[in-house]
Amino acid sequence: MSDDHDIPTAKHGLSPEPGERLARPFQRFARLSSSGGIVLLLMTAIAMIWANSQYADSYNEIFNDAETRITIAHNPHHGGGGEGHGEDAAVDSHGGDDGHGQEVTELIEYEGDADDGHGESADAHAWEPVKEHPYWYMGHSTAAWINDLLMAIFFLVVGLEIKREILVGELASPKRAALPIFGALGGMIGPALIFVGFNFGKDTIGGWGIPMATDIAFAVGILAMLGKRIPNSLMIFLTSLAIVDDLGALVVIAVFYTENLELAYMGYAGSVVALLMFMNVLRVRWITLYLVLGIPLWYFVYMSGVHATIAGVLLAATIPAHARVNAVNFVFSMRKAVEVFAEAEDDLETCVTESSERRAAVNAIMQSSRQVLPPLHRIEHVLHPWAAFVIIPIFALANAGIPVHGGVLENLGNSASIGIILGLFIGKPLGIVICCFLACKVGIAALPMGVTWRHITGAGFLGGIGFTMAIFIANLAFANSASDLEHAKLAILVASGISAVAGGALLLTCKSKPEPEPDTIGPLVNED
Repeated sequence: MSDDHDIPTAKHGLSPEPGERLARPFQRFARLSSSGGIVLLLMTAIAMIWANSQYADSYNEIFNDAETRITIAHNPHHGGGGEGHGEDAAVDSHGGDDGHGQEVTELIEYEGDADDGHGESADAHAWEPVKEHPYWYMGHSTAAWINDLLMAIFFLVVGLEIKREILVGELASPKRAALPIFGALGGMIGPALIFVGFNFGKDTIGGWGIPMATDIAFAVGILAMLGKRIPNSLMIFLTSLAIVDDLGALVVIAVFYTENLELAYMGYAGSVVALLMFMNVLRVRWITLYLVLGIPLWYFVYMSGVHATIAGVLLAATIPAHARVNAVNFVFSMRKAVEVFAEAEDDLETCVTESSERRAAVNAIMQSSRQVLPPLHRIEHVLHPWAAFVIIPIFALANAGIPVHGGVLENLGNSASIGIILGLFIGKPLGIVICCFLACKVGIAALPMGVTWRHITGAGFLGGIGFTMAIFIANLAFANSASDLEHAKLAILVASGISAVAGGALLLTCKSKPEPEPDTIGPLVNED
């Protein structure tokens, strides 16, 4: 999330340079709260059009058929040099024929010949050590790499947001946190019950977790597009609800969509987490070290049977959230640095590159700025734009390309699709409103200032936009059924669309009124 409070920087008042003028439209677009949702919607439309056009074969070839493989090999029979010398690591991309007249599946078969350098695999999309020969590989389609590896970075950002909100955000106060927590619980239970009601006793019952999720980018984006009509407290409520919703979805993925646990690899993953936590206790703030240790953590979680993206959340939980210096030290050091900068030369127009004192002062300011911001906030600030504008759009492009065979209604007539649509469109707002009402009725929570029950209902419908996390869970729930997966994805798109329209329309009918100002904004100060 952005911490932009319109505070002027050192370039305030300067004429923009040509490169800045060129980048200005893109920067303005990136600052829009709704821009992440707009990019996501655009990539979804491109994927749907591409997958249902005459170029559909190229879509499948790029994302589903082509295999990218990481290989690590050591051949003890070739220790002197030439091919197979020492250890080799390679990343190869294959799509059908490898250029030598062999299919990809033939490249990874092991025929029992110790000199052919290939290991046996029962699954072309796994990374397994081969006992007969020291040879390891991981082969995935492009979409699988995106879902397993790239989305782990997105889950890292989600984990950072959850930790920040719990420590210093809206979820830090039990009174403020009660309403979005109860709303999120209702928003998960309601859709799940509706899906189970339509699919009980059927093969599709495993998809009960699909309609539980809320897409933050879309939901908050629509609120932002409604402008001043929407109280800021409602934006905070929906964002907090979506974050709690994400936390619930993570628990569902880890507990209910995990099969064949490998306890040894779980132990290895636990050891890495313990090391990361020990680093946190020692106040290690070197972000690069945490990210480097995240690589073996991802691998061990992947091999354990738990979905690999959970590694991102585990890593986020260990990132330090405390600053090195407090506000008093920061203000003192910044004032001294500015004084040195100002007094270094008689002429303030002197270029910084010509003054070693000014360069030293600027470096001191940069160091102080890094020390006053916790590593959690710094890494979230860096990764959030990448998650919003790169990872999630790529995920949408790779997963939203759903070929529609026959009519849309025909594809949405099965029990799984009906359960998903009604779960997101009806179960979400119903569960959110009922649980929020009960929490307020018993005195556990209270409506935010300036927010009415009409606002809560509209936000409940926006909670039915389940796009990103819902498609992600659908990939897990229906991994063994291509037809059910296609129907589920189409149902998610339809349900998200009608939920967005219904929520936006209802919120447009809300009367715009200023939020009540708090009694005191800060500590009372004697103006004299």
